[in-house]
Amino acid sequence: MKSKAPAARWPLPDWEKVQPFPFATARGAFAGMTQSEDRIELEYYRRHDGSLVAIAKFGSLSEGAPGLVHGGAILTALDEALGAAAWLLERPVMTARLTTEFRKGVPVGATMLVETRFIRERHRLVLLEGTMTGDDGQVYAYADGRFMVLAEADQKRILGRLA
Repeated sequence: MKSKAPAARWPLPDWEKVQPFPFATARGAFAGMTQSEDRIELEYYRRHDGSLVAIAKFGSLSEGAPGLVHGGAILTALDEALGAAAWLLERPVMTARLTTEFRKGVPVGATMLVETRFIRERHRLVLLEGTMTGDDGQVYAYADGRFMVLAEADQKRILGRLA
């Protein structure tokens, strides 16, 4: 008798699928070329408490060391999810500083949960933190970042329009 594959742990039924970037239909996620099923796939959900989570799937082209996801791919997923959390709060931002702790190697092919938390906003800086957790419940990576809110002139110059 063939064993049945375990059901996906995420998303939970009360999560609402969202697209935090207003122009994503035109160009995809900020991760750009990495956003493919062979590299990194990111799906965003708003939980009932309003926080943003991302489901990150790492394909074969995300490999660094044999069998493990490259740290840059992990960093990309964390950076984009934290930025997305700010955009969902209607704060168009760009990363000013991102600090990451890699705690455990992420296997190629893994599906991970990125949970984001808004810490505070000070002047034009939005501070956020997040964790990347496996379906085993372990935290594989942590990041905290400062994200600069873009002034209207910067939005037009960088994005080509207002967000």
